[in-house]
Amino acid sequence: MYDCWRCGLKGGFKSVERQVGIVRKLPDVNGYEAVRLWWRYANDADQDALRTLLEYNKEDVVNLRALRLVLQER
Repeated sequence: MYDCWRCGLKGGFKSVERQVGIVRKLPDVNGYEAVRLWWRYANDADQDALRTLLEYNKEDVVNLRALRLVLQER
């Protein structure tokens, strides 16, 4: 967050991703939807919800690395 601010990038993670051109495979999934996916899995054993949630979390991790590389170039 502080590194982003030093580079003039404001907003949450998804907003910063858009500002630097990092694209998501699941652009419609946000934190609210992630919680809903978790509860669909936890309450109903919905394997599709779990797969989507894991992909969403994977994107967060992969994109954090991509963002670090972008910030190192600035």
